[in-house]
Amino acid sequence: TAYRMGRHWPNGHISEWEVGIYHKAHRHGPGAVILGLTGKGYVLAWPHESGGMRPYQNGFGEAVFEIPWGPMSIYVPPDNWYHQHFNTGGEPARHIAVYGGTDRPVVRDFGSFSDIPVLVSERDGGGLIDYEDEDPFVREHFEAELAREGLRCTMEPVTYR
Repeated sequence: TAYRMGRHWPNGHISEWEVGIYHKAHRHGPGAVILGLTGKGYVLAWPHESGGMRPYQNGFGEAVFEIPWGPMSIYVPPDNWYHQHFNTGGEPARHIAVYGGTDRPVVRDFGSFSDIPVLVSERDGGGLIDYEDEDPFVREHFEAELAREGLRCTMEPVTYR
């Protein structure tokens, strides 16, 4: 759910995802401040220039940061870095993202606060990595983290391209 407050700042969105689910990796411009509200998990973040869409497979696994998060955790993805939100807790995860506004009153999609369209696949010129294009280690690692918590992945199986 996107929101917009008076005088064009702040803008943002609230996201929630169920147990055993993670978001697609994405990148965008600077300034998004993300606050964990419920649940727990981790974020993977890496520079898109060096790691590409498959940093582990491309030999850049050491460039990937794993950041734990939970209620009241705050993190800020660097400019144009891929980042991906994972729920490894036993309840739905929710976070709120806050980012700057515009100089003029316009209606925008929450993902378009930079020149990189967040909701458009990398294959189509955007900043979103489809599950089929992500590094296979991402799903493998997520499933191992869930197993440690006594949970399982509830997402559809993926066939990598």
